[in-house]
Amino acid sequence: MDGGSVQTSRMAAVSIASRKLKQLRQRAGLSIRQVAQALGMEYGSSYQHYEDRFKKPLLPLELVLKLVPLFAPAGIDAAELYALAGVDATGERPAGTLAASQAKNEAAGRILRIPELDVRAAAGDGLTGSGEKIVDEWSLPSGMVRHYSTAPASDLRIITVMGDSMEPTLQPGQRILVDTGDRNPSPPGVFVVWDGLGLVVKRCQVVPHSAPPRVRITSDNPKYEGYERTLTEAYIQGRVIGQWRWL
Repeated sequence: MDGGSVQTSRMAAVSIASRKLKQLRQRAGLSIRQVAQALGMEYGSSYQHYEDRFKKPLLPLELVLKLVPLFAPAGIDAAELYALAGVDATGERPAGTLAASQAKNEAAGRILRIPELDVRAAAGDGLTGSGEKIVDEWSLPSGMVRHYSTAPASDLRIITVMGDSMEPTLQPGQRILVDTGDRNPSPPGVFVVWDGLGLVVKRCQVVPHSAPPRVRITSDNPKYEGYERTLTEAYIQGRVIGQWRWL
């Protein structure tokens, strides 16, 4: 990634959901610091990220669920917050959305249509941002995936492994299936994470009894050193649940 592309990524506008979140917080009469402290997040680089630098079209549902009781005393309707995550008050995605349409197609045809992304183009927005670049679409029998995962098709992405940090487990150029709805490294596993420059595949494991929760991020290739981040600063994009390789 050259300097020009980094600058362009940083200058990209935040999402509508991000701007709306800021408006709701201000209506609630809360400062960024107050919200961050109530959520157990660090002030400068965690919660503030969702208001100032978040580019995806929808906020994480787990964040919204924590904000509902926090904003409620100020009269903020929970429905306004749920809308920022693309769900209604029951936690379901309204009919007509991409997720609802894919779920309907899956039930009817028993075929999952999963987009394959160019992670080099999607790096700045993660795996589900508005800037994701779809290079192909895989049509897989539902039973082939449902034997291992119940994730909705709308949360699944196929990407190409870049680099050798996960050798010998995963090889450069190999396709992997990622559940973007599972970003909790408990139990531990292989995840796609944002390392500050791009999307990489790493092993993630919660450091037991750490407060705030910390994540140990490692490679299977011993020439790469591991490191630790808080859970909110690990920027986990999704759990790797499958791989495709030629024999």
